[in-house]
Amino acid sequence: MKKSLVALATMTVVASAFADVDVSGGVKLYGVLDQSIQNQRLTDASTGTATNQTGLFASAATSRLGVKASRDLGDGFKGVAQAEIQLDPDTATLLPNKNRTAFVGLQKESAGTFLLGTMETTAYEVFGMDVNGRVEYKPQVWRTTASSDTQDRSNNSVKYITPEFGGFTGHVMMGFSEAPDTTSTASEFTSYGLKFHKDKLKAALLTDKLTNTAGSYRFAGIANAGVSKDYITSSSGTQSKALIYAASGSLQRDIGAISYEFDSFTLNYIYAKSYTTGTNAGSLTTNTIGVRIPFEKFTVALSTGTGNVNSYQSANTSASATNTKAGSGSLTDSTLGIYYNFDKSTQAYVLTSYSTSTDIGYSDGKNQTVAMGVRYNF
Repeated sequence: MKKSLVALATMTVVASAFADVDVSGGVKLYGVLDQSIQNQRLTDASTGTATNQTGLFASAATSRLGVKASRDLGDGFKGVAQAEIQLDPDTATLLPNKNRTAFVGLQKESAGTFLLGTMETTAYEVFGMDVNGRVEYKPQVWRTTASSDTQDRSNNSVKYITPEFGGFTGHVMMGFSEAPDTTSTASEFTSYGLKFHKDKLKAALLTDKLTNTAGSYRFAGIANAGVSKDYITSSSGTQSKALIYAASGSLQRDIGAISYEFDSFTLNYIYAKSYTTGTNAGSLTTNTIGVRIPFEKFTVALSTGTGNVNSYQSANTSASATNTKAGSGSLTDSTLGIYYNFDKSTQAYVLTSYSTSTDIGYSDGKNQTVAMGVRYNF
């Protein structure tokens, strides 16, 4: 009896505390759970030695839990908010310290959208135009231009999206460093983009810049992400480092994409260039084309791309070197995705990717990834 009274009192207090919160109107709970058995096989070009790593991983999309909110404020204004927490079921950690999107803002059809917080960058949104989407093991060569999580999302940021004019919208974003701009830790992110969407045609152009950050990236031969991330070791027994094709300083990117839905398939193209300027300038340019074909239950998507590195110095081929530098060279990648949709929520998939790098440095080689998994959206 006492326990019942305590429980009733507790419920009364909780109900009273939240009595003025409308959780039904304009609030939506959503999420994704994705798990696959993934294998990555990396082959060293100089020795021909292959290394395998197998485990569970969220290959098609990051598992996450989120809340979206929208409320009519009158006079055409809406209050909007969104917050996400990343889930890692493969490590038995459902709520790790990996918060993702978290922003609040105002919307008006005639004035546009103004947001504050942590948000996906316009570049990351454009990468989603690939026929296989933003697959989490990031095999496409264009993803090499954004291997830093900093450019997937920008925190401490302000974003403005203009009203739509004939299918066009403008996107301006700035992330502040919260550090004096004279210090080495200062890192400000700026992005300017233009998107077009009308009927079956989508297109986007953007340029962004990240200051005081080294232009270092992982190339084929070193795992981009997934179960074998940071797995490969050098001949000296230490973890291999990301290859650097340009000196430290501001990193800039120019990205363009176009996608068109034909009657029986979708075709898209993505151009991406990351580069630094100045005495020790370097660049990475990639071109990716893809086709996506839907059937009654199955969807097949194939993307293939090439990339070219223009380095400010010759490749460092010593695996035990203190500073591992990339030389001028080339990259290739092909990715095939086969998806079976049980319904709108549940999907089984097979993803396979084959990447190579040539003349870039000691990590030249091959990276083959195969994943079989299930994805559930709610």
